[in-house]
Amino acid sequence: MKTTLTSKNLEILYNMACQMAPFNTLPMPKSSKVRFKVIKDPTIYGCFDEHEMEIQISSGSCGYFTTIFQTLLHEMVHLALYVRGDDDFHEHGPKFLRIKDVYSELYNFDPKAI
Repeated sequence: MKTTLTSKNLEILYNMACQMAPFNTLPMPKSSKVRFKVIKDPTIYGCFDEHEMEIQISSGSCGYFTTIFQTLLHEMVHLALYVRGDDDFHEHGPKFLRIKDVYSELYNFDPKAI
């Protein structure tokens, strides 16, 4: 099965998302400052590693475009909060949920999904 989940495609999607709400109003770094990595961990969808400035998306959990894109947006929220200097960037607290709720409503994603 051919997959859309590649590091290059994650970078392309990241650049696109940075041009769209709500990310176009957040302090998103240029894609050249962020690493994109495909991992194979079936226990997670993705993660943001602040030490490496890396967004990881798991092929073990993300096989469909919508899941890949939603997971990327989720990790982009963590990245934006980190760049903004929020100490709780890794949590799913009120700051995270405010941003997630915006893109969930705009792009018709399940608002209950984190």
